[in-house]
Amino acid sequence: MVAVAQRDPVVTLYRTLLVYGLIGLLILTAGLVEFLHFEPFGVTAGVHAQIAGVYLYDPATGQTSGPDRGSFTRAELFAAVVDWSDLPDNVTVQAIWYDGFSNVVGQAGPATAGDLKDHRVVPAEKPTGLKYHLPGQYIFAVERLQGDQPIEVLARRLVEVERT
Repeated sequence: MVAVAQRDPVVTLYRTLLVYGLIGLLILTAGLVEFLHFEPFGVTAGVHAQIAGVYLYDPATGQTSGPDRGSFTRAELFAAVVDWSDLPDNVTVQAIWYDGFSNVVGQAGPATAGDLKDHRVVPAEKPTGLKYHLPGQYIFAVERLQGDQPIEVLARRLVEVERT
């Protein structure tokens, strides 16, 4: 009589977990490589930008008002104020707003800091065709560029746009 070997069901589950673990490690590695590409260690200009704050914005006058805030309603217009005077004129920079979907919703530059001295106020614009800002977290970043690629974040500010 021939004995039939029974297959252990735990082996299949174990191998499935190993595959998922391997996929997770690949995703983590890809994220680390991307992070090191955009924020490499040891590559620094030694300069930092100064974000004075994020304020209510009046597009008719191009001016900001009120106190520095970290959250706004969807209907409120807001802008960041950047002090470009601390940056040397030989560095190419840009100030850029990203919405919660990583869409660019406002920017100044790219240009040298000396060319941007007249562009202290950088408004976050509403998406085309919409009445209000999308809710979520907005990121304002001042980045140093090499060519047309951002290579260093000189300053960063997070702003929450509330759903209400």
